[in-house]
Amino acid sequence: MIIEAYKLRDREVLKTIDKTKPGWYLWLADDNSLKKLLSSKYLNNSYYESIKPYLSTKEINNKIYYYIYVGIAVRESLNERLNWHVNQHHLKSSVESGYLSTLRQSLSSLIACDQYNEEETNIFIDTLLIEYYSIDLPIKSNEAKQMIEDIEHQELTNKTLPINLKDNKNTCVKEFLKELSFLRKQSKKIGK
Repeated sequence: MIIEAYKLRDREVLKTIDKTKPGWYLWLADDNSLKKLLSSKYLNNSYYESIKPYLSTKEINNKIYYYIYVGIAVRESLNERLNWHVNQHHLKSSVESGYLSTLRQSLSSLIACDQYNEEETNIFIDTLLIEYYSIDLPIKSNEAKQMIEDIEHQELTNKTLPINLKDNKNTCVKEFLKELSFLRKQSKKIGK
């Protein structure tokens, strides 16, 4: 399934995603949103032109979207994980403890250079799409964990996903990820 991220702010829409199954999900950005991320004014360099040609795309309603992130839900349902990414609040305790979604940490760092800036992060998230898949295995089961982690590894291997920091070995995003990692550390201190 593919859904516009902002629709998951509606609890009734969120309820349509199974609360009993694990799964995985991919985030997609249109060209304007991609440019905001890869050419962030908070980066030392613009990576838009150098990374964009390597990104996997999907055409939806005659518009091209770029895959930017993969995530998994193994210890909780896909519903809970997507809700967390879309609706999480940037509480001081969440930012300081690192409990803020890793996706939100990266997006808020690139968009506002401030992990406490929930408003700008939400405005940006609302421009993105989410492609998600559930599997018919129990949450926290070894079978689900193995299967979903294998899929995540395949996605990271087969696609250039510039927002994934962990286990991202793609050489064309290496310098961008270094800058993103540094920016995330800096933007965690801004709102204190």
